[in-house]
Amino acid sequence: MNIRLFSFLCLLFWSGVVYAYDPHSNLTRENKLPKELENIGFSDVTGKSLNLDIPFRDESGKTVRFSDFLSKGKPILLSPVYFKCPTLCNFHLNGVFQGLKALDWTLGKEYQYIAVSIDPKENESVSFPKKGAYLKEYGREGADQGLHLLTGTQESIDALTKQLDFRYAWDAEAKQYIHASGVYVLTPEGKVSRIFQGIQLEPRDLKFAFLEASSGKIGSFVDKFALFCFQFDPRKNKYTIYAYRMMQFGGAVTLLLLGAFLYINWRKITNNNRQGVT
Repeated sequence: MNIRLFSFLCLLFWSGVVYAYDPHSNLTRENKLPKELENIGFSDVTGKSLNLDIPFRDESGKTVRFSDFLSKGKPILLSPVYFKCPTLCNFHLNGVFQGLKALDWTLGKEYQYIAVSIDPKENESVSFPKKGAYLKEYGREGADQGLHLLTGTQESIDALTKQLDFRYAWDAEAKQYIHASGVYVLTPEGKVSRIFQGIQLEPRDLKFAFLEASSGKIGSFVDKFALFCFQFDPRKNKYTIYAYRMMQFGGAVTLLLLGAFLYINWRKITNNNRQGVT
């Protein structure tokens, strides 16, 4: 066998091997979630009215009911977390407060934020210093009246998370809870208005969500008009420009301009006719 033929056969063989091997085959063949993550996450419970007569403990150890916070008449931002979480929860809480700090509305004045621990072993010894740290970072007067870090029994936690259909699990090997990251926006009446999944929250999305949840009872005319032009897109997990509303607005402006043009010309014609008569 000559050298050229041998080289050609080797090239043909290795080309076949290279094209036959898919480096992503182990990923594409079984594109499924691990079993431990199959029952973890959020469900769309938007529009659901919650029964929130559930006892928890606040940062001082006082027994409160979730419904107590509804009496303040402000929309509520709610995070299911746990305060000793070594990873995701800290990123989530930091991301929430970054969004709240960038918002020109003040925690406790226009809205409330409640973080509920899913770990029944946690109590005020954990939630109290945690609240103090976040209030210091937030740095606005009166915010302590709007920030609530709650802990409770397994029964109370189950009563809340089952209504929200927030699914999580304990990982005995890693010794931590497996859960998703996100927030619920509740109306002052206790209805789920919006759900944002992820760690980072855009201030504009938060403002629009609070406007919707309050039925327009907070915010300026400009804020409400801006919301008119946007609509929540659950696929993108944010508010996007609503083309139909923009067409409505454009049509209204066109009609106004046309009406003004016709009125001005009518006045001119009327005035000219009067001058001609005299």
